[in-house]
Parts: sequence; structure tokens; C-alpha cells
Amino acid sequence: MLQFLAGFTLGNIVGMFLAQNYEVPNIAKKLEDFKKDVEAKKKPPE
Repeated sequence: MLQFLAGFTLGNIVGMFLAQNYEVPNIAKKLEDFKKDVEAKKKPPE
């Protein structure tokens, strides 16, 4: 349990550091854009 808690805490700290200091892509926005592209490329029903 203590090992899990230490790993979880360290992971959060590293994640916050990376998010503040580097341009981390927004996965949710990329997925939304991808869905829009797929919908735009679908053929209209005939």
C-alpha cells in the first residue's frame, strides 16, 4: 500500500512539472478534432 501511494504521489508531481514546463498536447481536443474530420469525410447517404 505504501509503495502504491509513493508511486502515485511521485507520478502526480512529475505530471504537474511536465504540464507546467513543457507543451503537453491536449488529448481530448485532438480526439474531438479527429472525430470532426471523420464526420466531414463520411459520404452522404444516397
